[in-house]
Amino acid sequence: MYKVLIVDDEYYFRQALKISLPWTELGFQIAGEAKNGAEALELMPELQPDVVLVDMNMPIMNGIEFIQKAKQRDQETKFMVLSGHSEFVYARQAVHLGVFDYVLKPINEGELRDALLDMKEQITTERLGRMELEDLRKQASESLPAWREQVLHGWLQGSGQASVPGPERLASLGIKLDGPYFATVVIDLDPCGDWNREEDLLARQAAVQDIAQREMEGAYQSAVCRDYEDRLVLIVGSPDGSFEGLEKLCKGIRDQIRDLPCSATIGIGSGCRSPAAVAASYKDALVALKRRFLMGGNEVFAYSHTADTGMNVSLYPVEKRSGLLMCMRIGNRTEAEAWLAAFFEQVRAKQASIDMLLLAGIEIVSTCVEFLAEASQSYEDVFRHSTQSDLLQLVQQMKTLGELESWIRTLILKVMDHVHGRKPNRSAKIIEEVKAYIGSHYGNEELRIEDIAKSVHMNYNHLCFVFKKETTVTINDYLTETRMMKAKELFDRGEKVIQNVAARVGYADANYFGKCFKKFMGIPPSKYVNNIG
Repeated sequence: MYKVLIVDDEYYFRQALKISLPWTELGFQIAGEAKNGAEALELMPELQPDVVLVDMNMPIMNGIEFIQKAKQRDQETKFMVLSGHSEFVYARQAVHLGVFDYVLKPINEGELRDALLDMKEQITTERLGRMELEDLRKQASESLPAWREQVLHGWLQGSGQASVPGPERLASLGIKLDGPYFATVVIDLDPCGDWNREEDLLARQAAVQDIAQREMEGAYQSAVCRDYEDRLVLIVGSPDGSFEGLEKLCKGIRDQIRDLPCSATIGIGSGCRSPAAVAASYKDALVALKRRFLMGGNEVFAYSHTADTGMNVSLYPVEKRSGLLMCMRIGNRTEAEAWLAAFFEQVRAKQASIDMLLLAGIEIVSTCVEFLAEASQSYEDVFRHSTQSDLLQLVQQMKTLGELESWIRTLILKVMDHVHGRKPNRSAKIIEEVKAYIGSHYGNEELRIEDIAKSVHMNYNHLCFVFKKETTVTINDYLTETRMMKAKELFDRGEKVIQNVAARVGYADANYFGKCFKKFMGIPPSKYVNNIG
């Protein structure tokens, strides 16, 4: 695993970046984060990152100065610039400092992934190049298992044509796998409450691998490794593309595993016609494996049977996130319950894939963390007595949709109670009156906070203080949110003239309305209208 340090002064950008890519599957781990160059410079000796993703324009110490000082201390760390600055002077300075790559914000996940994989390949090449030939020969026999794992990992990840090993390379690693047809099998032990020691888990993993290899012999050639999630992966070869017996064979492996005693879920990827397609087969096997979320463990799932069971549809678009944040900021449990009911009704109606369900769960967790941060709270404050501190990991461990729904409901309501639970009755009543007034007058382009303050018989400054304290947002922000949600409703009902919508929600200037709408929804109103059409 290569360690990554993220250096950016935008908190939410750092959090989004940490969940935007499957870092572990790509061979990276997030080792730390810093909000400016000075803080990152202090972390460098402790973390010793292999890769640093750094923004240019930061307070205290900007990206250029940080990279200059960091390189004086360590010549091996690789730097990648993530910046909104496209001016030539920044790119020129970055190149002069030996920065590996320069990726502009907003980040394109595919572009970032490719750049990271290229960086990973260069780091590996450089480290190998620094090894003495004599040491390589001395350690060859001892390192063969590790080399074999690395080659097979690269093959499964599909990080370029160079990652696909030829017959000669496989033979040099002691692997007999002629093909030319291939399929992958992923075996994952189901959670078991009696694994009290790491030695027990390691012993069972070794026993499962012995069973799988023994059963596979005589039927198919295979190569075995463990992926980055410690699942057992078999790359299976066939001379004629016949994998009809593979599912039955895997069921036999599953039955023998139950005698250990423990259980495992097995995912079978689709067959493929070339070594380069093994990565796709591996991903198919992981998709099949996730059927455990709905069906439970101790099963064998073939991708060919599950490929059409769920649509890859977005379950948590920006308007859903905005709606949830508004419910949480308002603090109305009834509205939050209504949001939850509508969300999970949509989930079931769309028959979404497991990937989309888990992604939506993680994004909702992120929204809750964001809401707590607005209120200067953290999820540790809410879940200080919980035995599971990593909420994202907990979501990924959910076994059924009902379990996920129940847990998300508890999470949202508990977070809301934590933030809003001790509000004075007088303040809460005033906040409700302010929201009601805004709900009736948001279409008035001349609406001022002074008018709102008069409506609740309160001093302007004191009202601003109370509203921000009780809701974590300013009155202006709440007014803008209300207007944007009303504008979205008008567009959704078929209104296509942007000028008319702008006027109806309180904006005389359609251009300014467009900027506000894009900032709130993520896309300009013209594009939103076209998407509806």
